[in-house]
Formats: sequence, structure tokens, C-alpha cells
Amino acid sequence: MTEKNAEIQDQAVVLLVDDNAINLQLLFETLDGQGYRLLAARSGEEALRIARKATPDLILLDIMMPGIDGYETCARLKSDAATCNSVVIFLTALQSTEEKVRGLSMGAMDFITKPFDPEEILARVSIQLDNHRKHNELRKLNQRLADELSNSLDSGSPDKDTRTDRIKSLISSGESNRVEFKSTLRWNLKTDRSEKVIEKAWLKSVAAFLNSDGGVLLVGVADNGDILGIEADNFDNEDKYLLHVNNRIQQHLGLEHAGFIGYQLVQVDSKKVLFVECQPSPSPIFLKISKEEEFYIRVGPGSRRLSTSEVVAYVTNRRPQT
Repeated sequence: MTEKNAEIQDQAVVLLVDDNAINLQLLFETLDGQGYRLLAARSGEEALRIARKATPDLILLDIMMPGIDGYETCARLKSDAATCNSVVIFLTALQSTEEKVRGLSMGAMDFITKPFDPEEILARVSIQLDNHRKHNELRKLNQRLADELSNSLDSGSPDKDTRTDRIKSLISSGESNRVEFKSTLRWNLKTDRSEKVIEKAWLKSVAAFLNSDGGVLLVGVADNGDILGIEADNFDNEDKYLLHVNNRIQQHLGLEHAGFIGYQLVQVDSKKVLFVECQPSPSPIFLKISKEEEFYIRVGPGSRRLSTSEVVAYVTNRRPQT
């Protein structure tokens, strides 16, 4: 590969989407010469076609457009494996908290309010592309660590004993802002039946860890630290247990966030527990239950749901400052 071709390949691809030609020209002039490869679209439909071919690193996306609007375009981008990891920044004249939360829940990373400030555009695009690069590096690292963990547990290497010792140490230390215990994955031990509320409990803990500083969830461990194991959840076998975990994470948290969640069954004494390790996510993660989308963070040894206005404030304060 020539030096020039390598330079082109390293350029971040930025897709500009706005039905207003003047706005599109302003965006192009602002970002031209900054080392990005710029693409442009005048509608949501055109943006989807271009994005599938070019897989942009970042998309500046107008909300109010004829045809499919920015929200629908974003939803389709995030549901497509080819574009789900592209960073979306909404361009909007809308300033209500509800609209911002709606955008965040669809996977947008930021908002730029019209009329545009060129310096703000440059700063926000630069920050989000830097986060995107770190995000990709972290996903690759998480996958490598997950593969190493799986191999070590399968091979019965000394690392297996190290992992068991770590879990015992976590149980001995008790629950905290970085550690939580759950007795079961889906089974209510009091009513002796599977219940959605039990499933939601561990999923909101995972979401809270991802939105905060990361942490470890141990399923099959009682609040007092007694090791119960996974038998109470009444799965036919371990494969079906793990498939259930995988399906619930994808369904309620999103496939695009799975790279920040590692999980494995680990033998602790005579029983197995589910070890779930969560890395902090650079993007906000909403727990999707039915038609509701809920946002959780860790507060002490528990998870707290934030209100609409608190979500915007929390995400904004966690964003790197320009």
C-alpha cells in the first residue's frame, strides 16, 4: 500500500445529512481541510444508501427532514450491522429535554443546535471521533480478553483457579458500587416460578454498570454471600442458560453494546455461578422493556433510575469537555 493510500484509509469518514442546501454547504466548508473524508446526503433515504456502502465513522444528521426524519434514519442505522457503530450527532432546532432523551435512547451521541457555530461543530466532531476510536479499541480488547477467558476456563489452566479466587474474594467483600449479587436469572424463589421482574433486576444492574464505572454482577449468589448456583433457574443445561443470557442482553440492551459485557459460568466450590463483567460504555445505554426505555446508574450498592432531565444532565457531565 502506498503512503498516500494508507493516509486515505486512515481518514475518518464523515457523512453530512441535511435537506437544506445552505446548511449542507456550511457543514462542508467547516469540516473541509480537517483531515476527514466528507460525504453528503439530502435525505434520510439517501443517507442510508450512502452509509451502507461507506460505513462512516460519524454522521451529522438533521432531524427535521421530508420523507423519513432523522429519528427514523438513526433507528435504521442502529439496526443495521453495517452501520450500528457509526457515531450519530443530531442537528436540530429542537431543544426540549424530551427530544434529547429520545435521540439518546436511539443511539445518538450528541446534539448540535441550529443555527450552527462552526467552532462548536469542529469541537464536537473531533471529540466524538476520538471517543469512537477509543470505543473500537476497547471493543477489540474486550473481545480478546473474553476469548482468553473462555480458552483458559475450557482448558483448565491455572487462570481458572485465579478467576475462582477472585469471585470468592468479591463475595467475601460484599456488594458495593462495583459489585452486585443476584440469586437467580429469572426464577422467583418465593413464588417458585419464572418472573419478568427477576430478569429486569439483573438487566438494570448491567445497564447501570455500563453507564457508570463498570462492575461485576454475580448471579447464583444470595445477598448474604451464600453460593446458590444456577440450578434454581431450571434451565435444561448450561448452554441454554448462556443462550438465555445472550438473548436478553441483545434484546434489552442492544447488540451494539455486547462488546462491553463479558460473561461466563465459573465453578466455585461445588456450584457454578454466572460471572458478568461490565466495562464502562462511552455511549449512554438504555434498558428497553416493552415500549419503555429506562436509564440506570450505580449509586452505592444499588442501581438508580434517572428521570428525563437527569439523563441529559448526567450524559452531558460525563462527556469530555472541549
